[in-house]
Amino acid sequence: MRDRQSDDIHWRLNISPLALWSSLLALIVIIFGVLLLLMAYTSILDILPGYRTRSERLHDNLTESIIRLDSMERHMNMILEYNEAVSAILGGSSPALQSTILTDTIRYDKSRIMPTRADSLLRAALESTSGEYSLDNTKPLKGEAAMFNAPLRGHIVRSFDAPESSYDIAIVALDSEGSVMAIENGTVIAVESHSDGNASVTIHHAGGYISVYKNLSEVLVRKGQAVQSGSVIGRIAEDNDSNESSHVLGFELWRDGMAVDPELYILF
Repeated sequence: MRDRQSDDIHWRLNISPLALWSSLLALIVIIFGVLLLLMAYTSILDILPGYRTRSERLHDNLTESIIRLDSMERHMNMILEYNEAVSAILGGSSPALQSTILTDTIRYDKSRIMPTRADSLLRAALESTSGEYSLDNTKPLKGEAAMFNAPLRGHIVRSFDAPESSYDIAIVALDSEGSVMAIENGTVIAVESHSDGNASVTIHHAGGYISVYKNLSEVLVRKGQAVQSGSVIGRIAEDNDSNESSHVLGFELWRDGMAVDPELYILF
């Protein structure tokens, strides 16, 4: 700056190109940071062109949820219609087919499905008293379900009878080895010897179950030992009282301190 009268220089300001560009860059960074803060903490995006407002995004999410719900409802209706058709076939009647053409906004046009020769042959095979596909050959599970493995490969010759205080079942082995297996993972809590020379093993399982294996001629476990499901814990002795020599296992199953029928929990 110069004096008009004396033309003396009072002060001067020198700006280099580097300083000018640095100032411009700093200004741009400040403006960018302010814009980020405005977009993060204000609704400025709602007024900018090209951006959808918050209400529009909520509307889109609601529409997508309605579409998914409608698809799930249609799928559930298809499952219910299929179950109704199966029930109708098992009941001896012909199912009704719903067409995709709407007669109005509520009811569907229904047409009868005529039975075919294949349907008649299948029904005859299921209702026959013999044959591979006969329903008479179906062996339903008793009680709850097959929860445990069988302790012995064999067939039952004496069943559970709680009123007569016969808490064990008798199983005759199918093989001469007579290997007795643990029905489930557990811990041996007792190994007892009896006056007839045989022994019994008691195993505690999870869920309050206890299994007892009697008439063992050989014991392969000890008290306190952990056993795995299907592991051999002993072998059964021959039943000398029967007319023919056979291996018979006495087996008991207890649940929460009460004797239960093993056939309700094991598929022999």
